[in-house]
Amino acid sequence: MPITVSDFAALTDDLQSIFNEVAKTKVAEMKGNKIFNVFDTKRRTFDHLLLHGLAGIQEVTPGQDLPNIAGVEGDTATWTQRYFGGIVSITKEMRLFDLYNQIESITRSIVTDSFDKIDQSFADALLYGTSSSYTDVYGKSVSAVCPDGNSLINASHTSPVKASYSFSNILSGNPVLSRDAINTARKVGMIFKDPNGINRPINYDTLIVAPSNEDLAEQLIYSPDRPDTANRAINPLKGKIKNLIVWERLETRSDNTDTSAYWFMVDSSKVGETLQALFAERPSLDPPDQVYANKNWQYSLDYFYTIGLGWPAFVIGSTGAGA
Repeated sequence: MPITVSDFAALTDDLQSIFNEVAKTKVAEMKGNKIFNVFDTKRRTFDHLLLHGLAGIQEVTPGQDLPNIAGVEGDTATWTQRYFGGIVSITKEMRLFDLYNQIESITRSIVTDSFDKIDQSFADALLYGTSSSYTDVYGKSVSAVCPDGNSLINASHTSPVKASYSFSNILSGNPVLSRDAINTARKVGMIFKDPNGINRPINYDTLIVAPSNEDLAEQLIYSPDRPDTANRAINPLKGKIKNLIVWERLETRSDNTDTSAYWFMVDSSKVGETLQALFAERPSLDPPDQVYANKNWQYSLDYFYTIGLGWPAFVIGSTGAGA
C-alpha cells in the first residue's frame, strides 16, 4: 500500500522516533561535549567577559576600611550564532512504492551528518589551533583567534591589562607524546602567572589524543611502573592525569590532513572558559507546514550554534611534529 496523506501523522511520528534514537546515540558518542562548555542561549550575539585574575587583597589595619577592588581586568569577546540545516525529502516515488527502508535510511543519514559535523567542528577548533582562520567542516572560512587576536594555540598570548605580559600554550618544539612532554605541560600549568604576576596554577589533568596514540597514552599515564627503565621505576604520572579522552576526530582535520600525532591537555575544571559552544537551537527535525498529495514532503533538520574561543590558558597542545 502506498503512503498517502492520511498516513502523514504516523510517518511524522516514525521519523521523529528515528531522529530521537540517532540523536541520543550520537550525543553519547561525541567527545567534544566532554571538553567544551556547551550551553543554550537565546542571544544571536553573545558578549563574554573574561577575567584574568583581579589583584586587590591588601593588609588592613584594624579599624581601617577595607579597600575597594576597582576595575575589570580582562578581555571581552562577542560570538555570533550561525544557522545550519538541510531537507529530508520524502518523494512521491517513495510514498507510492512504500519505500520505507529508503525513507528511514535517508533520515538516519541526515541526522548522523548533523551531529558528526558538530563534533568535527569542535575537534577542528583544536586541530586548527595554530591558525588564525580556516575552512570549517561546513565549507566556510571562519576566524580562529582568541580575544587577544592570537590563534588558540600560540607562543605569544597577550593581555590588555599589562602591555608586557605574554604566555605560551604551545609546547616548545611541538614534541611527540611522551612522559617528558606531559611533565613539561604540567609544569607550565603549575607555574602559570596572571598579568598581575600572581601564580594562578593550572592543573592540566586531562589528556586528549587521537586513536593512533591511545595505546601509548594509556601506558604513559596508567602503568604503575616505567617499562623504559632498567629497574622498572615507579611511574610518577600514574594518578596525576584524571581523564584520558581518545577522540577519533583528531585523526584527521575536516580537510583530511593527517593530524593523528596532535595531542592536547586541558584543565577540566576551567576549560569551559577557553572552549565554548553556544546553541540558540539544538538540532531538531520538523515536518512541513503543508502537505501536498503529489509533491515531496519536505522535513527540515536545522539548528543554530557557534563556537567561542575565550581565555586560552586552560588548553595546551602540540602538533607532535617534533620540530
